[in-house]
Amino acid sequence: MSLLKSISTIATSSILSQLIGAGSIWLISHWYGMSEVGSYALTYSIALIGAQVCTLASQLLLPKQQPHALGQNVSFCLLFSVCTSFVYSLGIAWFFDRPILQILMLTLAHAWVLISENLLLREEKMKSLALQRTSISMLVLLLIFVSEDLTTFYWAWGASLLVYMLLCIAYLLPKNAINRKQFSLSSLSLFIRKHQHHIAKVGSAEVLAMVNNNLPVILINVWFSPVVAGYYAVVSRFCLAPIVIVGNAVRNSIFSSWSVDFRHNQFNYAEFAKVRRLLFALGTIAVLGVFIFYPVVMQLGFSAEWVASVPTSRYMLPYLFMALAVCPLTVLELVYGSPTYFLRIQCEQLAVVLLAFGALPYFVSDYAYSVIAFAVLSSMRYLFIYFKVNKTAVKLRHTMEVT
Repeated sequence: MSLLKSISTIATSSILSQLIGAGSIWLISHWYGMSEVGSYALTYSIALIGAQVCTLASQLLLPKQQPHALGQNVSFCLLFSVCTSFVYSLGIAWFFDRPILQILMLTLAHAWVLISENLLLREEKMKSLALQRTSISMLVLLLIFVSEDLTTFYWAWGASLLVYMLLCIAYLLPKNAINRKQFSLSSLSLFIRKHQHHIAKVGSAEVLAMVNNNLPVILINVWFSPVVAGYYAVVSRFCLAPIVIVGNAVRNSIFSSWSVDFRHNQFNYAEFAKVRRLLFALGTIAVLGVFIFYPVVMQLGFSAEWVASVPTSRYMLPYLFMALAVCPLTVLELVYGSPTYFLRIQCEQLAVVLLAFGALPYFVSDYAYSVIAFAVLSSMRYLFIYFKVNKTAVKLRHTMEVT
């Protein structure tokens, strides 16, 4: 499948997933109130962060693995995710006073989503990936609709998604890819030693990346209120949707394509340049679209609680442009570049999040200042990343021309 076609396939599924997800948020706000939207966003953020903690980016090795090493990689992913999810769930359940088993199921299920997605990326099955993502969003919407209350919904969500992902992974694995020997201590130790640099550096970076995306909702719940967190969740779902829809579509597609090139010791600079121009254009279109149409849509079709999220959407515009134009390009560092640098940029973003949503509210108890600080500081950081990624691309171009 061509790069453009794979991007459009994933983007289409992301649009459907975002629309279905927006329907889920609307349903929760309509039936239970905006504060429950904040609580839902908190639960979802906890599960997503836990999923990365419980895989440590070991799933990102799957698209690059040779066929003979695939089974061992999957075995490690499954066993490690099961073991670490117990520890993670205990800590989260204690801190947020949530049921341990509920957190465990949601965390483990989302960890297995990552494994399944990367198995699909390995085979470049973009249509299947699109179908899986859409069906997961549809599952959430249906469960909200049929559940008597949100407590029942969370239990049903965790259990059903866990079973669904287990079936997907079993279906995607080649026959006899996994055997009992792969779960032995010697085999697992050998895998860890071989990939320790990736697990330590890229794994930490991926965990931090997920923390950076979801920690704002958690901190807003702590410093302000679930209602305010609900506003932020609405803006994240609608205004930042281009980052999820287009950014992730491009990111997944080029990760799949460049991983294949990496296995063949190649780099396509012309393709990189096209992706860079495409992202810049899409970032500009996204900013103009949100600035013009988001307030209109909120005024015409939603309640006053949703209209109150319009100022937040304006504050986030600088972040929207830079995240969409630059963030997908960091895949270059993940595939070809330095894992240390990939970890560093996530540490920098964590510092931005902690400063804007952790430290600033202590001195200025105004939600708007925190969002503006986050948007401006993140944009400045992305500008430096843009220069570094382009420098890496030029270096790879010269290296490939020589070889």
